[in-house]
Amino acid sequence: MPQRSPEIQFFFQPFSSLEYNVNIPVFCIVFEGQTDALLANKFPEIEEMRSMLDKVRDRGDETVSIFGGSRDDRTILLGIVYVRQPWRRRRGQAGWNIDSINFYRELWGRTTLATMRVRGAGYTEFVLVLPSQFQPKNIKNDRLQEQRLQKFVCTVTEAIVYANNSLDELVFDAPPLIKNVALTYFGEEDREVNNFFQRSIREGQAIGEETGCVRRLTLIPSNLKSPLQFVARSTGAVPRPRTVRSEAWRSLKGHYFSSRTKISYIYGKEGIERAGFGLIHSVSKGSANHPVLLKVHYRPLTKRKSPTKRVVLIGKGIVFDTGGISFKGAEGLENMHFDMVSAATVMGVLALADKTKMCLEVIALLPIVENAIGSGATKPGDIVRAYNHKTVKIVDTDAEGRLVIADAVAYSEDKLNANCTITVGTLSDMSDIAPDIIKIGVGNQKLIKKVVKAEHMSSEKVIIMPSIEHLNEVDNEHLGSLSDLVNDPGRYYHSAPFIFIYNFFKSSKPEWFFIDPSPVFETDSDNYGTGPGFGLKLVWYLLKQYAR
Repeated sequence: MPQRSPEIQFFFQPFSSLEYNVNIPVFCIVFEGQTDALLANKFPEIEEMRSMLDKVRDRGDETVSIFGGSRDDRTILLGIVYVRQPWRRRRGQAGWNIDSINFYRELWGRTTLATMRVRGAGYTEFVLVLPSQFQPKNIKNDRLQEQRLQKFVCTVTEAIVYANNSLDELVFDAPPLIKNVALTYFGEEDREVNNFFQRSIREGQAIGEETGCVRRLTLIPSNLKSPLQFVARSTGAVPRPRTVRSEAWRSLKGHYFSSRTKISYIYGKEGIERAGFGLIHSVSKGSANHPVLLKVHYRPLTKRKSPTKRVVLIGKGIVFDTGGISFKGAEGLENMHFDMVSAATVMGVLALADKTKMCLEVIALLPIVENAIGSGATKPGDIVRAYNHKTVKIVDTDAEGRLVIADAVAYSEDKLNANCTITVGTLSDMSDIAPDIIKIGVGNQKLIKKVVKAEHMSSEKVIIMPSIEHLNEVDNEHLGSLSDLVNDPGRYYHSAPFIFIYNFFKSSKPEWFFIDPSPVFETDSDNYGTGPGFGLKLVWYLLKQYAR
């Protein structure tokens, strides 16, 4: 990934150990409409502000702020993180319940904003006081409550690390990075509490680092992100192709992954075409930059007698999308350097598998291409041949994402024998559905349970499309008269990419998840926590369900 921010040092401490420092803000997490009696006793200024915010109808960024206070005649800095969602108790249940996805989305977003406020004010460390529900008695002898509290700490940690991974390399006077964070809880310290915080923080840091790296790689402008530059930035190794014509997979050495992961690639328009990837080649033809097909193969070291399962991850990697001859127009080009976010997400998930030594074989296929306008560009009406020899009439050159994914699927079906395939691609505008929902398609109905579980674990909301058999044969819309398929039927906007890619699987009910995280493109995505990196956790928790 891009140059990583230095790792934040997280500490945890009981409230009795808190020491005030004029240069270290002390933030408190509070909830809408709910007084935390213990917190209010220690920080009456925070409770006063929380109560005031309860009365405000339209609450925005003022829900996170830094202000002055005093303790023992000393000036201190206080901060409030007002979560615009109350935590809720289940009826008849003594313990607290924070299972709401909206709650976690809000907690993540407010904590991210708090971290940015700390950086913007020039501070490099801060204290975060957790709600009084984090007393040690609440994580003992109650596994369900421990899981909820762990999710809370993980979410907070992820958000802090993510916010520290801004793209600062192009800014002369960038805000300082956070170096230290102290999570402070009410109660007493013991070994069980220490183990709980170490485990929760470690998990949150790992996910936060990868979502942060996806964010930085996505934000890099297109003039610094050609296909070769993408490979270098996402792997830490610089490919040195000797020719653009070779169809052979070349090994990439010196990457930052462990020895469990091998990386290879095919480079160049002629090489991609000669290897049989006609759809990827067709998208690349108008660009001065040659495409790269990247294969990242993670194999676990395990003593298990039974073989591990194999999952193939495929990510759309369009480093810039003009729309080709079917030009988007000036207004449609904003953030089109984001169109490789799916490939970056897949790389982040694979990095997590490598980092956590996941007991699952994972292969990532990443077609990295620029969809540009040039003298050799594919034209509407052209017919090209895919890796599986099916012919495709190009109706719309701006429907390119499904083409590069389909070629990778065809290769995987022929060569990789996967137990499951997960395709990730920003393929359709989601503004007419919701600003914070990932669109999901499944190859068969049995997979819906896994989607629901991943949604709960990740707190990334989904909308599940009808399965192929429930779409009333609209897949016939993709049949061509002069070709096997057309890449865009002109109708059924949201289901068309899903149906087109389905045609490249051999099974009629494949073990396949179609994931479209297009909300990353929305102009207000940061307000909903759906900027670059959104969708990584969902894919990660889908993947984990196969690592058993």
